[in-house]
Amino acid sequence: MKEKFPSLGNEVTITEEMCDLNGHMNVIYYAQIFEDEFPFYSNLGFNSDYFKEGYSFFTLEMNIRYLKEMKKGEIALPCFRYFAIKPKLIHYGGVILNESGEVSAITENILVNVDMSTRRSCEMKDEMIQHLNGMLDEHSATGDVDFELRLKI
Repeated sequence: MKEKFPSLGNEVTITEEMCDLNGHMNVIYYAQIFEDEFPFYSNLGFNSDYFKEGYSFFTLEMNIRYLKEMKKGEIALPCFRYFAIKPKLIHYGGVILNESGEVSAITENILVNVDMSTRRSCEMKDEMIQHLNGMLDEHSATGDVDFELRLKI
């Protein structure tokens, strides 16, 4: 599965503090692992310079599927890819893999580009769209994912 999600995140070791009374990682930490991937966001062009230009991205929808437990001491590896780009929207997703390479969780997200002066959606600049479409082509070349996408743009 890792080869179909070419943007690799940072490995996370599951700690006792991340686990709940059931002895596995609490759902809040799956979301945190997926959201703490600043290198992925930076690669899409969302960084402090983009914000200084007066733009940002807001999450419109996030869907997480939990497939396998993650327990204390295990290593979680988040991996990401783009699914679709439109002038105002980005559909991307990710998986958390365990040490055996099995999928523990899947996320899909829809982001909207926002003009921060109006706090309204707006089209991305042409350079951003071209950059994202190039990354989308690279990610799509890895093949179809092995699960049904639930979100669409």
